[in-house]
Amino acid sequence: MFLLFQSVTYLNLITITCALTQKTKIEVLVTLQYEMPGYVTNAVFMSPTFEVARDEVMKRHGGQYNVSVRYFQHKDHHTCDDINGDAVANVSEYLFRHRREDTCYAIVETGCNDQNGLSSLAAALDVLVFTLNMDSMAKDFLTPKSAPATTVSSGASSISFCMALVELLDRNNWYHVTVVIETSTTISRFYQMSWVFLLEVTKQSGLNFQIVPLNVENIISNSDLMKILAESKLRSRVYVLLSTATLALRIMGLTDALGMSNGEYVFINVQPIRTTAYGVPAQFARLANNTSNLNASRSLIFLVPQLKSPTATTLADVNEKISNLTLSQYNYSYNGVPPLDSGSGARNAIEIVEIFSTLVIERDSALLASGQCGPCSGSQLVDRIANRTFSISSGRTIGVFDSTKQRFTFYENKTVPWPTSDGSPPADVPECGFTGQEGRCAAESSFSN
Repeated sequence: MFLLFQSVTYLNLITITCALTQKTKIEVLVTLQYEMPGYVTNAVFMSPTFEVARDEVMKRHGGQYNVSVRYFQHKDHHTCDDINGDAVANVSEYLFRHRREDTCYAIVETGCNDQNGLSSLAAALDVLVFTLNMDSMAKDFLTPKSAPATTVSSGASSISFCMALVELLDRNNWYHVTVVIETSTTISRFYQMSWVFLLEVTKQSGLNFQIVPLNVENIISNSDLMKILAESKLRSRVYVLLSTATLALRIMGLTDALGMSNGEYVFINVQPIRTTAYGVPAQFARLANNTSNLNASRSLIFLVPQLKSPTATTLADVNEKISNLTLSQYNYSYNGVPPLDSGSGARNAIEIVEIFSTLVIERDSALLASGQCGPCSGSQLVDRIANRTFSISSGRTIGVFDSTKQRFTFYENKTVPWPTSDGSPPADVPECGFTGQEGRCAAESSFSN
């Protein structure tokens, strides 16, 4: 009995010592497209930043935490099919052969479509995934349990955009809605996925929306575009433009000819990131003497992620390190623009490393408090992401729309100067109906005859 007691005590001491003395290792497994036109998440932009971020995190914690980055990419990978063909096999083989219980792993998923099932693999292995995929952003830090199990978006998500959109529509009592969905472009899948999520969110809201989709190819002629817009006027005055700014501007340019620039119509353009490929506010800027489609332009709502804090001053040394490393590794120059403020994936890379490291360090603190050990769980790390704001070196990320509370926070002392007769938001259903010959107008027309 005495020997058994000593043995149990010894084993218990080993377990407690594990929690008290060993810092969990941190490893980021990166699968990126090497260099593809139109992608801000190419290895050219992100790989140097991952390395700088790794060094910065280790320095910040006095070398107590070992942070490493391992790449699963190849310079000959120039298409999504190239990457998707290898990612699952390479990552799964690595984790099968080299996974350690003293290490927390995070996978950075390519910006390509998740046709390769990397998120499914990670869920089965209980490994955290940060997705850079604009098309599959079904969840983010605010809605981490929406799907899939261990994958979160490194940016604003489709579901968050749709939640914001539905709250905006309901806030203004707009329930008759036409949704223009752009198709047939290399970046249009975001808009198509957003339409799918919009249907789901409106269904869950329990509100009585009457939404009609219009699938529009970006090569549509103006005459055909005018025809479908003229028909849509008979059922709604609110237009959600799930399209590039280029197509949205074409639609706005037709409003005078269609009689839709009288201030009684609403146009909402939704963009996932602020780049010219999708849309930036500057594209909607007007010259002072340009009065065409004026009231329609004044009725435009541009729904985009909030700008993050600039880092030119606060992280000058980090930006310089990223610039120098990018130039030496890829012969690419940011031309004096701070990489973290350039709109490239550099910002994503540094945020992923810092947030992942924060989660692991918090996990260690929890183990220390409980006196326990255990393998690192991706699903448990996802739970730590929920309903919070991360304070990291590149600035706090706080949205104007909080998808957790499903509520907008509007800036004080700022109102929208609607170009309607009374300055109020346009009505969901006009006083005389969508045809202009209903209600009071029908009675007046009958009387005059």
